[in-house]
Amino acid sequence: MDENCNMNVKYVKFGSGPKTMVILPGLSLRPVTVTPQAVIDAYEIFATDFTVYLFDYREDPEKGLSIEDMADDVADALKELELEDIYLYGVSMGGMVAQTLILKYPGLVKKLVLTSSVSRVNPEGTTSRWLEYAKKKDIMRLIDAFMRDIYSPELYDQYIDVMIATYKSLTDEELRACVLRLQAAGRFDVTDRLSEIDIPVLVLGSLKDQVFSPDEMRLTADLLHCESYFYEGYSHAVYDECEDIKKRIYDFFMR
Repeated sequence: MDENCNMNVKYVKFGSGPKTMVILPGLSLRPVTVTPQAVIDAYEIFATDFTVYLFDYREDPEKGLSIEDMADDVADALKELELEDIYLYGVSMGGMVAQTLILKYPGLVKKLVLTSSVSRVNPEGTTSRWLEYAKKKDIMRLIDAFMRDIYSPELYDQYIDVMIATYKSLTDEELRACVLRLQAAGRFDVTDRLSEIDIPVLVLGSLKDQVFSPDEMRLTADLLHCESYFYEGYSHAVYDECEDIKKRIYDFFMR
């Protein structure tokens, strides 16, 4: 595992395969590259055929941050690393960054998988409560709402104490970054441009997603004219909870 940092974003590199895979994660209360081992273990299936880059987002975003700004940071990093023919995997907010990256920088990406992501966000939806708590610096309510909305009741019960212990010390800077990212996501809408994406795409999600509507995910797949699959019995974090999903992504990329 290699840990590196370019001008704006940090990333973790693992695997040794000839193909290049880039993972763009969803919203996290702390940078995912701080403790990446869980991701590395979860994506072990890719390590032989792919060299995998797990990207984070800049830790000190400026006021007025947009999803396009986040995509620009990723594009700068990809250019610096001289990466091309990318197999791109975008999770939740990372899927929004992925769509924007492909639209603004055509030719970089060979295949795309979107999981628990949409092409537009309802600013009055579930994430509006997260934004309210983050603005008020109400850390305990933010953690609780985040966990309840993302995970199934079983995983919530299993991990809520661990999450509280991990995130109760969130700093003002971390909360500010969370606010700016949530505001950026709330303004996101590329539904009228999805026809410009002409690479193979797979859309994955859960029928019980409480963050983004399955209907909105289906709309994204329809506008992309792409494959899709929706799991039953899982939550928004189907990408963490479902054992099948990594194999489905791997098979799509290797096809």
